[in-house]
This record gives sequence, C-alpha cells and structure tokens, in this order.
Amino acid sequence: MPETNYPYGHGDDQNRPGGGLPAHESGSNGHGEAPFSPTPSGGAFGSSVPGTTSGPSFDSAAPPTSPTSASSAAPSPWGVSAPSGPAAPSGAQGAQGAQGAQGSHGTQTLSARQAGTALRKVGIGNPLPTFAVGVLAYIVALGAALLVIISAVLVALTADTGDLTGGGTVPTDDSASPSGDGGWRAIVGLVGLPFQLVSLASFGSYDAELNLGFFGSATMSWRGLPLLITVAMVATAFLAARLIQRRWGTGRWGSNGVLGALLWSGISGLAVAIVAVIATRVTAFAVEDTSLGMSLSMHSAGADMFFGTWVLIALPLFLGHVAGLTKPAWWPLVADLAAAPRLALVHALTFAVPVWILMAAGISIRMVVEGDGQSVLSLFLSLPIWGLTGLAMLPGLGMLAVPLHLNARGGVEDFGVERGNDFLWFFDLPWYLWIPLVLIALLMPVVVALLWNRDREIETGNILALVVSWVALPLAYFGCSAVLLALVWTTMQAEMGMVGELGISVGLAPWTPVVAFFIGLLVEVLARFGAPFVDRFVPGMLVNWFRRSARTRRADGTPSTRRPSHGHAPTGQPSHGQAPQGQAPGAPFFSGV
Repeated sequence: MPETNYPYGHGDDQNRPGGGLPAHESGSNGHGEAPFSPTPSGGAFGSSVPGTTSGPSFDSAAPPTSPTSASSAAPSPWGVSAPSGPAAPSGAQGAQGAQGAQGSHGTQTLSARQAGTALRKVGIGNPLPTFAVGVLAYIVALGAALLVIISAVLVALTADTGDLTGGGTVPTDDSASPSGDGGWRAIVGLVGLPFQLVSLASFGSYDAELNLGFFGSATMSWRGLPLLITVAMVATAFLAARLIQRRWGTGRWGSNGVLGALLWSGISGLAVAIVAVIATRVTAFAVEDTSLGMSLSMHSAGADMFFGTWVLIALPLFLGHVAGLTKPAWWPLVADLAAAPRLALVHALTFAVPVWILMAAGISIRMVVEGDGQSVLSLFLSLPIWGLTGLAMLPGLGMLAVPLHLNARGGVEDFGVERGNDFLWFFDLPWYLWIPLVLIALLMPVVVALLWNRDREIETGNILALVVSWVALPLAYFGCSAVLLALVWTTMQAEMGMVGELGISVGLAPWTPVVAFFIGLLVEVLARFGAPFVDRFVPGMLVNWFRRSARTRRADGTPSTRRPSHGHAPTGQPSHGQAPQGQAPGAPFFSGV
C-alpha cells in the first residue's frame, strides 16, 4: 500500500508517533492500545497483511487479495474501515507535537543568527566604521572652512595698514553688540558660513539675491571650489577608509568586501549629503527690512551641492575600502590601472610644487623691489584661500600646450575689468618664471618614467596584461586632467538692473585632457624603451617607494611568474612560462592565452 494511505507514514518509520519506541511496542496503531489479535483462520478476511499497522484493525469485509499482493496493502477504501469517531491524541502524540514546535522555533532562531554570516560571505559586514568615517570627513571639511574664514579675516585686517589691528577701532554701538538685532544676525551668519563654504567646496554655487524695492534687484552667483576644503574632505574619507579596512577589515568591526564597501559608502555619502543640504539651508544668511522694502538672501544649498557632497564622500570611501582589501590572485594583471593615477598625481605634484615655490619667491621679490612689500603679507596670509587652486593650475601650464582661459563678458568695464576672451600661455609670464617652468616641464616625464619602470613586471603571455600595460597611463592622465579641469574652473555671474548682465570665468583650456593623454603615452614609451638603460644608475631610495606595496605582495605570496619590463627575470624569480621549483605553472587569466 502506498505510504500516503497511512496517517503517520510507514509502520516501521521511526519518526511517526510511537514508532520504534519501547513504550509503545504494544500498540500497532500508534495510540498505545492493546494489539488486535487476528482470528486463527488464515483467510484473507481474518488475517492482517504483514507490514500494515495503520490505525485500528476491524474484522470488516474486504475484497480478497491475491497472493502476489500480500506484501502490499490494499487501497484505502478496502484496507481498513473508518473509525466511528475521532480519536483523541494520546500523551505521547502531544509530547511529540511540543517537540516539533520547539524544533521549529530553534530552526527560526538559527536562521536569524546565520543571516549575518551569510551577508559576510558576500562581502557585506559592519557599516558603522564607514558611517563614522563619512561623518569625520565632513567635520574635517568644516575645520578647513574655519581656517579659510580666519585667513580671510586676517587678510581684511592687514589689507590697508599692514598690521593685524587694521589701524581702526572696534565699534561699540548697540548694532554690533550681541544684544542688538544686527549683532545676532551677524552671529548666525558666522555660524552658518562654514557650512556654506563646505557646500561651495562640494560643487555648489553661492547665490545672493538683493531686492532694493523701487530701485530694482540684483542677483549674483559664484561657483568655485575652495580646494583646501575639498582636498581635506576627500583625503580624510579615503585615508580613514583604507586604514579601517586594513586594520579591522577581517574582524568583527569590518568584514566588508567590494559589495559591502559599495553599499555602505553610498549610504554614508547619501546621509552626509542630506544633513549637509539641510544644515546649509537652515544656516543661510537672510536679512529683510520691511520699512525700506529691502531683502538680502545668500546661501549655497541646491541640487548641485547635494550630489557633489554625495560623490565627494561616497567615492573616496569606496576607493579607500578597495585599496585596503587583500588583492586577489589576478590582481597583478591589472595592477597598472591602480598605479597609473598615483603616477599622474606624482607627476603633477613634482612639477607644480617647485614651480609654485619659484613663482611665489619671484613675485614676492618683485613686489618688495617695487615698494609694495605690504601686499606680500596679505599674499601669504591668503594661502588657504588661493594656494591649492593656484597649485592645481600649474600642471596645465606645465603641459606647454594648455593655457589659462580668461573670459570676461557683459558690463565688466564698470568694475575695471577689460572685456575679452583671452588665453594666458606660459610665455606670457615674466622670463624669470617661464624659463624654469619649461625646464622642469621637460625634465619631469623622464623622472616619472624612471619611477614607473622600477620593479615593474609585465605578463607578456597574457593579452589582458599587455593591453592594460599600454593603456593604463594614457587613460589615467586623461581622467585625472578631466578631474583637474572641473576642480579649478571658477565662474562669477551677476545681473544688475542698471549695469546689466556680466560674467567672469577662469580655468584651464578645454583641450587639457587630450594633451594629457599624449603626455601619458610619452611617459609609457620612455619607461619601456629608455628608462631600462639608466635604471641601474638611479639610487633605490629615490624610486623604490612607488611600488613598495607590490613588492610586499610578491614577497608574501608565491614567486612571480611575470616578466620585468626590461626583459630579464628578477633574481630568484622564474620567468614567464616557468613554474617555481616544486609547483605547477599558474593558470592564465584567459584559457588558451
């Protein structure tokens, strides 16, 4: 008989109530009753079929069974008769039900505990460190904004007299005291100013609306990143995320892989962006005088700063987590894609920093000689405001084919600015500035090529590694210059009733990324075909620091099977196609390559 014809399955099943238990061996029907004794007659109607113990057996009529079907039970309508009434569950059956309920509850509890383990298996771990780093990055940006404000105040105090007191007296009327209405408005404006500057440093625009009633209205918009604030926020997010990933990435406070880093970084950036846009809007500066019909509103809250803050927090967090992760076995094939942006940054800084120092010294000496030494103090006190922006523009001039783009339109003559659309090339600078600029610009590709060549290894037998080794630098130079183009672009637009519309913009030429692409390709060619001949004469302390992490990974892991870029296998390392002694050759990234 099929097993579904029995209320508890097969009679020999140990899982049914009473099945296989010594206490219920006397009950063939599973309810503990005394076993039914068949009649002595061996007929088919009076004897029970072996193996059928489902329910109480009665001597009711049933169709005869053939000898061949004696081992199987009859169909349900003929096997047994239905009981006259529902049987009450025995104590053993109730105990078994209670045990089943407890087992089901235990299974649910175990599944809840396994949820965290399952998430960690796919790389989703604890989000709290990532959230904390996002908040820390925004707090550091507010601190940098305070430094910019202090710098602006010091410049304003020393602009006319050259001393920090400004040569004036502090007003003592009620309008400037905290008890006065104007004093409280000034305090609110000062409290909200750091939030406005951080918003401006996150690709926001500072908008001012002035309504003069009968005399008309005026609007002004300023868009330009205070790079000190931007760099402080981005660097804090990246370095702190990399630190927590390296130290606690595999512990209970981390366990985040690529998927967890992407998820928590995005949520952290979104949360910071929401808080930033609310704080920026709440602390906006607003003044209204109903008696004169005048109102002034200034703020930098908007969709641009919202998405800018989101990106500037989330992207460095994600990249910091990825930089701190343990690299997979195939990472050496694409390692140049991660190293190339670092080389582009090193190239830009090694050119811009010495040129910036020479230019600052030359301009200061010239101002002192011309009797304008008072402005030198203001120039250096304002470094937090313009220093990094000026430094970022120099790599563009160092390409020797990229000028500064100056555009002044509208009624700018009324403010002493000449209208025009001009380009400032490096040879438009004084001779004592552009000569060292050109010399350093021509020397830097050779220097960074030596840096790129040292300890570089190329998998010559893998098509992916070969393609990556050629395109990594050009693409990195192109991408980094596009980011630089967006960071240094500064615009000011205004619309006034009597003057009309005017605008001023300063930035690098729009073809900067194209020129940078070919400079990256030039560095790659020099590193392949020129640097190997002079690499042996370069002291290791000057160039070994660049690929230090790659050497550490090779020292900790299996010996490299990649061929160095100059065509000779490193000492103690097998060449491509040769396996380390006692080991099988490593599998290629693509089968058959």
